[in-house]
Amino acid sequence: MFSFIKKFFERRKARAAERNRLCNDLLQQVSWALSDYIDASKTKESLQKWIDDKSKLLVELSDISEFKRASCYKQLKQQRKVFDEFYTQAPNKIKAFIAEERQKRLDAEYVSKKVNLWASEQKSQKIKASKSKDLGRKVAKLTVNADELIPAIDVCTCCGKDGKRKMLYSTEGEALIVAEHRSKEIGIPLHVYPCPNGCGFHLTSNQE
Repeated sequence: MFSFIKKFFERRKARAAERNRLCNDLLQQVSWALSDYIDASKTKESLQKWIDDKSKLLVELSDISEFKRASCYKQLKQQRKVFDEFYTQAPNKIKAFIAEERQKRLDAEYVSKKVNLWASEQKSQKIKASKSKDLGRKVAKLTVNADELIPAIDVCTCCGKDGKRKMLYSTEGEALIVAEHRSKEIGIPLHVYPCPNGCGFHLTSNQE
């Protein structure tokens, strides 16, 4: 009788020890996961990897009722709550990273356009201040080197109102020089615009 009771309590003690061990192991895993989150949350790639790596742990924490009698159950329960919050917030944080990167690209493009516009205006003002004689010499030089300056002429299919293919200039500066020179000659303001095919630049008398 006493032997049976002794074995009963020994088995009970062994089960309790095993339960405490498993509970403590799980608690340690959660603590490591929370610690890893601090470094993982710095980039969207590392955060996504953290989510993928901890998915198994999330399943293990879904039901911890078997550890109710364990000595560290209360602590495990609290840590699980924090882990659940972090795991839930992680996807939103990744979305925030993506939105921030997208905004940075848009801001960079906006600044780049503003800088290019400013440079174009400065270049245009400088060319407009040039004398007709100087512009004529520059245009003549461009005409001599036309084959080198317009390598994409076969790719561009833009045509004018008369149906003829439009003259193509490889750089905006060259187009501005010709536009200013011809504007002074014919008395009609010409404007420079980029080729829709990305081949270079064209001239137009349209105001828009």
